[in-house]
Amino acid sequence: MTTGYVVNLDNGHNGFCFESLLGVTYCGETFDPNTTQRELYAVDRDGDHPHNTLCFDCSKVDARTVRGTVRGESA
Repeated sequence: MTTGYVVNLDNGHNGFCFESLLGVTYCGETFDPNTTQRELYAVDRDGDHPHNTLCFDCSKVDARTVRGTVRGESA
């Protein structure tokens, strides 16, 4: 189960972007976490919850691959 923060960057990605590292989203967008509102990702949310609409790139990311890359592990 994934937990963390999402942000709505109004960047044309048509959805919330999932924060992978502080200030960086899965889809590669950077933002200032001190000035951008981050929301706790809703786990066990109902079908109408806005976090169901992750941006296309963030929704397709393999979280294990991202974490492995950040840790310097080869895929």
